[in-house]
Amino acid sequence: MSAPEKPAAEGGPESPQRRLLGGAFAVLAAIWMFLEEWVWDTMLAVMAWLSRLPPVRWIESKVARFPPYVALACFLVPGAAMLPFKLAAFWLIAHGHGLYGLWVFVLAKVVGTAFLARILALTKQQLMTIGWFAWAYGGVIAWKERLYAYVRSIPAYRRARAWMQEASARVKRWWRGKFGERPG
Repeated sequence: MSAPEKPAAEGGPESPQRRLLGGAFAVLAAIWMFLEEWVWDTMLAVMAWLSRLPPVRWIESKVARFPPYVALACFLVPGAAMLPFKLAAFWLIAHGHGLYGLWVFVLAKVVGTAFLARILALTKQQLMTIGWFAWAYGGVIAWKERLYAYVRSIPAYRRARAWMQEASARVKRWWRGKFGERPG
């Protein structure tokens, strides 16, 4: 026998508390997804620009030809290299330097993501020949797509996304009016 549903006033499915929490979650998820997409796309563009430099192009040509497990090691290095910076960020936060800690964490996340994205672009073909990696990658992508589909179905997310797109358009219009060119 299933437990009876709680009334809305007691935190049931239609309670004001649950709607507020759901709305807050949707707004945070919208911001996270917007930033993730922007950071990923922007960092891919920055890394592609860097790859035009002769020494970087030479290194990337070597990395793109690595065998699968060497490519895997190259793929894992950026995350491992950023771990001390993320730990330092948490240490700063724990010792009362929240803003500095946040900046260190965000910078480490952005730089790590940029390198990870570029190395994935260079080595994905080799990485996908490793059975467990292909399986895990497929699972993570499928989970992410299900999560994103769920979040995109939430009305509060759609409102937050529309607001962020309008705010972004306003900033671009202001920038063009002020400087005559598109930002970033």
